[in-house]
Amino acid sequence: MKFTVGEDKKTLIVERTFAAPRSKVWAAYSQPELFAQWWGPKGWETEVKHMDFKEGGYLLYGMKCVDEAQDEWFGKVSWGKSTYTKIQPEELIEYTDAFCDEEGNVDSNMPEMLIKVEFHEEGDGTKLVSITVFDSPEALQQVIEMGMQEGFTQTWDRLEEFVV
Repeated sequence: MKFTVGEDKKTLIVERTFAAPRSKVWAAYSQPELFAQWWGPKGWETEVKHMDFKEGGYLLYGMKCVDEAQDEWFGKVSWGKSTYTKIQPEELIEYTDAFCDEEGNVDSNMPEMLIKVEFHEEGDGTKLVSITVFDSPEALQQVIEMGMQEGFTQTWDRLEEFVV
């Protein structure tokens, strides 16, 4: 997995190739019953409260820490809302992503992100390229300090296990 901070210091680019066909990786992102099975870091379970996978639709999900070894996180739920702005089947998903409460009310104290996930065929596998743009370098730094790289790595590890 490759992590790169863009020259503007507010863009994070993550790349990884999965040993699975593009249609299977796409399905894992676009179908709520599949998405809930792999999204989030290890030790967390995801509940999809709402998913309307179309341009203008949104995803509302909660991740709950079920791993007692994660001490202060155990039992806590982190809610997220993704609003889809562009979808090109098996090629591209663009969305805004925000921290929110269980009802989908966005937390204005947390950074909002513009995310583009590209799905590329690579041999017998699929290369995912995730490009996340923040409002400022400070907002990117804030989520890095919250453990974004570790969480991203564990989430895509779970995706790898799920699609292979």
